[in-house]
Amino acid sequence: MGVVVLPEIDRELRESQSLLIEVRSDDGQLPSAVAALRQALLRLTGTGPDGQPEGVAFVPPPVPLPGAQLLLVDFGSLPDEQVLAVPRLLAEQLRDGGVRDAVISLAAPAELDELAGLGTAARAYLAGPVGAPFGPAPSRPPLPLLDVALDWLHVARDPAGDLAAVVLGVRTPVPARSLRPVAEAVLTTPGGATTVTLVAGVPATGLVAASVGATHGNGLPAATLTVAPDDQAELARRMRQLRDRIRSHAELLVWAGVDAEPDTRLVLRHDWVPRADRGPSRPDVAALADVLVPDAMWHQLLSPGHLERLGGLPEGAVGLPGGRAELTIGEPEQWLPGHPDGAAVREHGRRILAPCLVGEAEAFAMAADRLGRFGAGAD
Repeated sequence: MGVVVLPEIDRELRESQSLLIEVRSDDGQLPSAVAALRQALLRLTGTGPDGQPEGVAFVPPPVPLPGAQLLLVDFGSLPDEQVLAVPRLLAEQLRDGGVRDAVISLAAPAELDELAGLGTAARAYLAGPVGAPFGPAPSRPPLPLLDVALDWLHVARDPAGDLAAVVLGVRTPVPARSLRPVAEAVLTTPGGATTVTLVAGVPATGLVAASVGATHGNGLPAATLTVAPDDQAELARRMRQLRDRIRSHAELLVWAGVDAEPDTRLVLRHDWVPRADRGPSRPDVAALADVLVPDAMWHQLLSPGHLERLGGLPEGAVGLPGGRAELTIGEPEQWLPGHPDGAAVREHGRRILAPCLVGEAEAFAMAADRLGRFGAGAD
């Protein structure tokens, strides 16, 4: 077959300054050849309209997938003659790297509307130890959270269902035995994708998905576990199942929460995101996850930092090993969207957790203080 560059690459280059390229091949030389290709792209230079040298704006390391590599390229202000020569460069670099058979195409974004368009979901949020530049923990790829996610996924999913990984919007089928190696390869690629979502099931049978990632150079590891069963009566049981999974991995987490969401539109996010239907917008407190919480939820795991701000165990909380505690408010059914008790239980939770709930200005000031201390290497 040889190395084939599909015509869609050239067409896209004439309309856009960026590409998400998929290089598909079973050749064992593919990873090293694509790494060399990236370096060749980074060396591209030309003269801009102002007479100054121009280069490629952004080419993060390639993301490995089964039988393929994803390469995101933003050509920035690179002159057209350089950009339009890229298809030839792609083929030449792969051949020079020893790859004999490959197809280079635009990576096709998955049809993800089916994932985001499902109904009420049970959702868990997990936060790992806060690392630099906001905390003292070592900044490492979020592999412990990946293990928690996989532990839950394999219990929660239908064993006969299909599995896939979603990276940079591209959905790739993955056999169960390869799920961890594929996700680990994505999360440990320096400067690569920050999130991988592992998906089990289809809308007809219900969705089970786990998103794992980290930002700020792996300083803020987090994960979400989402399940939207086809039988809505299952939701409360699934919320309890998520609570039990958090309990069994509490020592790895600085905070966790279980809530119910009206839909699955955030399934590809590995972090907590405020929702407009929850009242006044709440700030993102990921950099302060060991002392603050984003909102009231049915169940939360609290760290010593939370308990210090709360002045000890809050009303209804139960102590756990390691100075942690868990707080459960009401029954999971009361937190389901549309339940008549929903607003009341959430407000009750907010009153209990008030010292750990701050406004945007205070959250910003606290994060800036931490950035000054830990970002500068202070103890």
